[in-house]
Order: sequence, then structure tokens, then C-alpha cells
Amino acid sequence: MSPTAADLTGAARIREAAMARFPRDGFEGTTVRAIAEDAGVSPALVVHHFGSKKELRAACDAYVIDRIRSVKEDAITSGKLDDPATISGGFQMAPPLIRYLGWALASGSAAAAGLFDEMVDESMRLSELAEEQGAMEPSTDLRARCALQIAMQMGALAMQDHLERALGVDLLSPEGVMRMSRATLELFSGGMFPPGQAEAMRKALDTAIENTRKEGSDG
Repeated sequence: MSPTAADLTGAARIREAAMARFPRDGFEGTTVRAIAEDAGVSPALVVHHFGSKKELRAACDAYVIDRIRSVKEDAITSGKLDDPATISGGFQMAPPLIRYLGWALASGSAAAAGLFDEMVDESMRLSELAEEQGAMEPSTDLRARCALQIAMQMGALAMQDHLERALGVDLLSPEGVMRMSRATLELFSGGMFPPGQAEAMRKALDTAIENTRKEGSDG
């Protein structure tokens, strides 16, 4: 959970306020003055700490990546991916970060493109670490798997209104996050298909890819 305002430094309060304001009002619609008011500081202090609104957004992006990296890396290296306390902590952290991430990646800006690319790179690094720890199966195309996973997770945020209507729950509430996480685990763990079906489909895909390569080289 985000600390209370009293527990945060001025710079941290500004960052928290910006992370809440940007998704609500958009980057262009958010003013430094509004962020300052939300944070309980002067506009001059925002400029002092971050220089400009653009640099403040970059700081928010970096903070989100760092928090996600820290939580996932701690869970992997400690072997506690399936620990209830670890999972609960992730759920508590998720709503404000996910809300900001969803907005940032849907904004279509150069900053969003850079954020997505960094998330893919970081996901690959953490996946390799998880493979070393025996917490994740190796992939034949790790970059594609990581990129698709992130796109699917962020795509769910773009469809937030529809998902909430279909499920009857706030997607970013603890109940919503847990429900979506369970469904995601089922998808990624092969829980949709009976034993042997996934392997048969994988072999068919490998054959189709090889045939496509041969056709391309023959042409």
C-alpha cells in the first residue's frame, strides 16, 4: 500500500500525487499547480525536485518499474512466489501502480513506448532468474513470451470497463486483482487444455513455423 502522506518526503508526495493525477486528467490536462496542491507543497518545490512536468513523468515511470522489479525479484530469489504473504503484498501494491501503468502504456507517447520496451527487457531478466531458480519453464522465444504477457496484462486495463461489467467487480480492488490473477495463472499454466493437448498444439505450431521457413527459403 502507498504510505500515508505524513510518512512521505516532499519529493515522494509529489510523485504519488502525479501518479494519481496523470491517469485521471491526462498528461496535458494535469498542471504542476494541481500536483502541488494534491501533494501539499508549492509549485516551486515540484520544479525544484523534478525540473519539469515531463521529468516528473519520467520519474513516475522509473518508480513503477523499480517497484515491480523489486517485488518480483524478491519473490523469485526468496523462493516465495507461492507464499500467501508475498501474494497479498503484491495485491496491496497493485492498484495504484497498475492504474498508472495502464494509463502510461495507453497514452501512445514516446515515453509510453520506452516504458513498454523497458518492461519487456526487465521481464526477460526476471524470467531468466526465475528459470535459474526453477520457478519458471524455459521458453523457445522468451522475448515474444514476455512481450505478449505484458501486452495481455496491459490490454486488460484498456478493457477495464468491459471486464468490470462482465465480472461485476472493481478490477483494481483486492477481490478484482485476485480474481484476474487466478484466471491469468490458469491461462499461463496450461489450465485451459486437457493433458497432452497443449503439447500437440505446440508440435503443430513448430511444424507450421518450419514449413513457413522452408517456403520462404525456396521462394
